[in-house]
Parts: sequence; structure tokens; C-alpha cells
Amino acid sequence: MILTSLPHDALYRVLRFLSVREIICLRLVCKDLGDLTLHRVVWHDAYTYAKLPRPLGPLDSHSREFLENTLVKSTQVGIKWCKQALRITSKATWFEPEWSALQGDQWEVVSGSWLIIPLIRGSDILCYDLERGLRHVVYHADNALILSFRSTTSEAADGGYIMHAMVMEHNRSSALFSQKLLLIRFSSEGPMLEYTMVIPVDIIGEGMSQLSAGQRLLCMSDHLTGTLNLAMDTHSRVLYQFPPPSSVIDPTFGTKETYLKRLIATETHILAMFTPLTKITQLSDDDENSRQIIQAFAIPQVDDTTTSSPTLQLTHEGHCNLDIERVSLLCDSMTNAVTRQTQIKFLAHCMRLNLTKYFAHRVILSPPLPGQKLGDISLSTEELFSVPGYANTMKFTTSFDGHARGICVLHNERDGTEFYGFTIDASSMNRPCTGIVGPGVDIRDVEATESFPSSLRMTWNVKLAFDGNLGRVCYRKRGKEGRNVLAIIDLA
Repeated sequence: MILTSLPHDALYRVLRFLSVREIICLRLVCKDLGDLTLHRVVWHDAYTYAKLPRPLGPLDSHSREFLENTLVKSTQVGIKWCKQALRITSKATWFEPEWSALQGDQWEVVSGSWLIIPLIRGSDILCYDLERGLRHVVYHADNALILSFRSTTSEAADGGYIMHAMVMEHNRSSALFSQKLLLIRFSSEGPMLEYTMVIPVDIIGEGMSQLSAGQRLLCMSDHLTGTLNLAMDTHSRVLYQFPPPSSVIDPTFGTKETYLKRLIATETHILAMFTPLTKITQLSDDDENSRQIIQAFAIPQVDDTTTSSPTLQLTHEGHCNLDIERVSLLCDSMTNAVTRQTQIKFLAHCMRLNLTKYFAHRVILSPPLPGQKLGDISLSTEELFSVPGYANTMKFTTSFDGHARGICVLHNERDGTEFYGFTIDASSMNRPCTGIVGPGVDIRDVEATESFPSSLRMTWNVKLAFDGNLGRVCYRKRGKEGRNVLAIIDLA
């Protein structure tokens, strides 16, 4: 029996086990198999089972061409991590005269396609379509000046992207300040400001420095305090406050003055990790005194309607031995219907003795035992890889299903600034996370290899935007006549 004589249903099942590369190769075998690979069901299944970072999907609105092109580009990025002939382009022609606003770090690139520039000390937030050359004013502050801009971007259920941005404004005619939360939705039609919400200053203060967004929950915090923290249910748009600091396993917890706080928002919980400022450096896993508190908060089952901002419920608590300065959500919360355990995965890195180590952490939230008020938190850690030098910039593109691609800029005392790129598949709930560079190549074999040519080395404090699905790297550099331009490197 020849392969093409099998029923199409059987062939589709066989093709599920093929990689993107193998499907493309199959297309070249003969006309019959080539025609088979042009069916949407083939790429629907390939998209579903691919061990690659990719946008949310497959959705009913995704065409066969979109599914195929996205997977092919994501595969090419993994292959071209070490490619030397990379071409740098710049986007300057379309953007005059606002390029002077591309300064500092208060700009973002969403999905490699839209450049967001807030006009600090101005009134507008601008958006440029990098593919079509279109310019949009996505937000205008009436009678106010924009003083600061912090944002976080996540995938939307409809396949687009959502940016939540916290904007501090100063009223032109008075000394009043205000904080506004913006939701900007990006789709094939372009950006659209969906809503704005004024955040009361007495709740949030004026020091918000970080945002974290899961598929449902959003949290905002000033990581240098333990009080200026706020959460929001993005479905209902209800704001929630955190309860006063307290701990069952450490009764003195609420009396300690200052903590460095890191929040991770997910679908069901917000993880909060606390590190005493006096113990941030040189933490040792063997030192009992270095253990930190990790807590999980959830939306209360019965809403408190007596206040404008209900209080989150502390549901889980545990110890951890982590240096949690920089984190990124890898897998959103997944709850087992039988055990009622919830699993969350996140990425982190730490720097020790001119070496930067990358970790994947798995958090298990267990339901409380009979007679206990809080459930237990257990945390396991898998070291993915290490690279020489200090990472001052790290960017991830995550799929929230355990696939991620990242890029980091490291300063090495011997070689200066270097780039490293990596792909992560941590989709399984039953095996450790693994880090790879390119398809099937263990990063430990190439951990000392520079992933980008020396001609792309940049300054110490460079800010990167990175889309790991399409392989687009963006950064600010000086163009002609000293103007700032957006430099773009496409890996695929």
C-alpha cells in the first residue's frame, strides 16, 4: 500500500506527528501530498501541537495561510539565532517630527508591528503602524500633561493584543496629579482605545512602577513598598486592594517595615513574593534566614459591595528561596479538576559573580487541609542555562501555554556587550522545563557562543523590544543628524 492510497482522515492523523519542517518537505514529494498540505486542517493541527512560541490560536478566524506563515516564521527564528548576515533597517521616514520623543525607556513595540510613543510633557500617546506607515493618536490628555507611562501587553482571546498602560498626568491649570489606566486593543484593523479608568490617588498613590497581566487579572504595584498595590479583574473592571501585610507562617511579617515586592498576575491568582531589602544580595539556598514569603491572592467569592475597592483574599502561603528581581509569566494558572491543585510557571534570572543564570519555576497551589485557613505553596526550580556576564536587558515573548522565546543583552567584562537568544518549551505539566537554542539543540552546548555578530553590539543601557513569534528586534539608535530612529532586525 502506498501512502497516498490511505484515506485523508488517516493521513491527517499521520501528519499530526510531523514538524513544520517535515510538512514543508512533504509538500515537495509529489502533487498529491503537496495538495494535502494545503488543507487548513493540516495547519490547524500543526499549530495546536507545535512546540514553538506562537500567538494565541488556532482560532476560527485564522486562515490556513496565517497558520502556516506564523509557524514557518517561528521555526526560522530558531534556526537563525546564529545567522551572521542580519540586516538592520530603520523606520524614520514616516515619523517626522515626533522622533525626538523616542527617548529614555517610555516607549513600546507591540507584537513587532506597532510602535507606541507617549509624548512625555505633552498630551498625546502616539502609535505608528510599522508595516503600513500609518500614524494614530490613541490617547489625548485633555488640559493635562503626561508625566509617566508604564505598560504591559498580553494576548487577547480574539487573537489580537491588549496593552494596559498606567499614565500619570498633571493638570495644566492646577497642581493636581491623576493616575489613569488605559486599555488599548490591537487588531488587524489597528489600535483602538477601549476605555480609560481614573484610579483614585488615595488608593494607588503616585509611585506605580510595574504592571503584570495574566489572561484575566492585572496587578499594579510600587515594588519598593508593601502598601501601594492594586489589582483589577479585567473582565468586570472591578478594582481590588490587597489586605494589610500578614502571615501565618511568620507572625512578625506584618511588623517589618520595608520589603521588595514582586507581583505576578495570572488567570485565577496573583502571586506576591517578598524579600527583605537587607537580604537581597548573595542569598543562599542553605541559609534558613534567606527564606522569603510567597503568597497567593484571589478574588473573593462574595464581592464586598460596601467599599468601592473590595479586598483580595489571601488563599495560599509558603516559603521560597528565590532572588526574584525580574520575572515573566510563562504558563498561566491551570487548575486540576480532580486534585484542585493550581499550577503556575514563570521565568526568572539572577546574576552572580559575572554569570547570569536563567530559571523556570513551577508553583503548585494546593487546597487547604481540614482545619487550615490557607492552602500550601510548593515551588520547584529548573535551571535552564547560564551565560557569562551581567544581563541588563531581558525580553520574553510567551504564549501562556509554556512556550517562550527570549533575548537578553549581557555585559561581559572581556567582550563588552553581547546578545543571546533562546527558545523554551515548558508546556508539559509532568516534566521539568527545558531551555533550547534552535530546534533540538541544548543551549549548554552553545552557552558561550555569541548569537549575534559583533557589529550589532550596543551600549550598556539599551532598551529592546522583541517579538519572539516573528523574530523582530527593535531598539532606539542615533540616525542621521543626531535624530533618534527605530532600528529593526528581522530574524525570520
